Amino acid sequence: VLEIQPPFRLDVLVASKRLNIVTAGSDAKFRALNSRDQDAQAAPRNKYEQSYIEDSGQPGDLRIRRVTEGDPVVVGTVYVHQRV
Repeated sequence: VLEIQPPFRLDVLVASKRLNIVTAGSDAKFRALNSRDQDAQAAPRNKYEQSYIEDSGQPGDLRIRRVTEGDPVVVGTVYVHQRV
């Protein structure tokens, strides 16, 4: 099980440039910046199960991450990440 440590960031890629939208030092702060209620902000840190589908270290490699504990709104959510 993977536990991701701060800082937490939300970035977007626009015209090949990475733009930071949000940076926070804790899960609770990140949830507050995303307009989450008090209960969500008080939820424990998210923990993840992570699988590497491809691990060549090259652009295009895939990784799958599933939230196993923490914020009840996102527990069970699956994220697919592609290396850029």
